[in-house]
Amino acid sequence: MSTPPSDNDLWQSFVEAKREMHRRQAEFYQHAQDRSEVLKAALAAGAGAWDQGAAFDFLAALSADGPALLPELVGWSTSHKWALAARQAIDRIPRDQLLHLLEPLILDRLDSADGDDYQRFAELLAHVEAWELLGRLVARALTIDDPHTHQVAEDFTELYGPMWLSRQNP
Repeated sequence: MSTPPSDNDLWQSFVEAKREMHRRQAEFYQHAQDRSEVLKAALAAGAGAWDQGAAFDFLAALSADGPALLPELVGWSTSHKWALAARQAIDRIPRDQLLHLLEPLILDRLDSADGDDYQRFAELLAHVEAWELLGRLVARALTIDDPHTHQVAEDFTELYGPMWLSRQNP
């Protein structure tokens, strides 16, 4: 009968696995021929949860591919499963690139968005502090004939209105 590993042995195995993961992450980052395409495939709806989770983890740690994958990340930002992971990956994109790229992606999706989508987009915009764009989303939400969408507009105006209103009225 073998002795089960000690708590310290278990911990050291975990630490070694993390070290190996970071080594392989760096290897992929430095040597992959087309990281963005591999990550895009991993983020596809038909990819498995392990691939998707690994892609989100990679993008949260190393953001160089984030701008190229922003359409996919914005799409996932409305999902229940990956919304937070997508927001975290989006938040790693440098702000000087992010706001310019994010605006058309959000505004183009509002035509087909429902109340839940408005909620998720508003959460994303608050998370990345895109205040002017959040103000535009709220203004648009107020024109939609849906009580849930109106509630999103009211809630986000109450919570974050001063952030975009102060920029409109200098």
